[in-house]
Amino acid sequence: MSNHHERWRLEVVGETTGCGFAVTPTRALTCAHLIDPEQRTCLVTSLSGARRVVIPSTFDSATNPVPDIAEVDISGHPADALAPMGPATRPATGTVLNLFGLPDRGQEGRHSQARVVGHSRTGEWIQIDACQGHTPWVEPGFSGGAATDATTGLVVGMVVSAERSETQRAAWIIPVDTLLLSVPWLADVLADPLAGDPAYVAMLRALAGRRYTSALDQLPDLHSRHARSSDLYYYWALVLLQGTRPANHSGELVGSIERLLGEACRLAPDSAHAHTLLALVREDYYGLRSLPVAGHDSNGLAIRRVSASHAAEIVGHVPAPECPTWLGLYRRSMG
Repeated sequence: MSNHHERWRLEVVGETTGCGFAVTPTRALTCAHLIDPEQRTCLVTSLSGARRVVIPSTFDSATNPVPDIAEVDISGHPADALAPMGPATRPATGTVLNLFGLPDRGQEGRHSQARVVGHSRTGEWIQIDACQGHTPWVEPGFSGGAATDATTGLVVGMVVSAERSETQRAAWIIPVDTLLLSVPWLADVLADPLAGDPAYVAMLRALAGRRYTSALDQLPDLHSRHARSSDLYYYWALVLLQGTRPANHSGELVGSIERLLGEACRLAPDSAHAHTLLALVREDYYGLRSLPVAGHDSNGLAIRRVSASHAAEIVGHVPAPECPTWLGLYRRSMG
């Protein structure tokens, strides 16, 4: 199977063997053609017992094979082992994709790379061609596996079919926007791709456990995939504070934290927690030095807009009880 960092990749055993990927802690996606149409169940080798499968009513392997999408119940799957789902926009022609398949059941599996060529005749699938002649190519066992963008690591589609020819090294993936047509609940996952990234979940767990170095280790990789996410910069600032009040840090570090939070506020002007954390950092660092508090933008209204969970998060990691903003957040965290 794939490495331990990709526990969201699954081995699915139905009428035939292939792959799948965990999208939520209870739902995975795979290809419908792997599933016995009479049984509508499969095995997932990392989980116990037969798993219920939902297949769109429009799918028929003989007359209407294009949807070829199945939803698998994976209740009991680890909540922090979810596929990093990409946006609904299709990968551009020339984009290099990473693939993983299980052509030999019970073995370690094979990695491959492909390049996006263009749309299929119906427009619902995307054709991919092998990047290099020596690259292991798509064959039975790859179906249902996630195709990830080689640059961002995000899932942009699902492997569905391939030419069974030594000379025609072409295959097809179902892009995310086509997956959405059959599994509309996927839209909720895609609305915040950062929240579904396993590295983000790991970072939050490390932060909650005050393992700040471990949390910091996750952030550069997350930035490569989620540079437009406001919360990424908010949490980066919170991690850099290392559980210590801003007044005890150097001016250089506080400046870096201000820039991170400034970017968080720019990307999400309505982010009350980012604005309030920025205000608290400035209030504590500059206020205790009797310096003008540049850009002080906290007020009672902003604090009231901070969720109780974010307020508790800030109060717990930024111990600055002399600051009015901190006291306001403390009261907010108490409900």
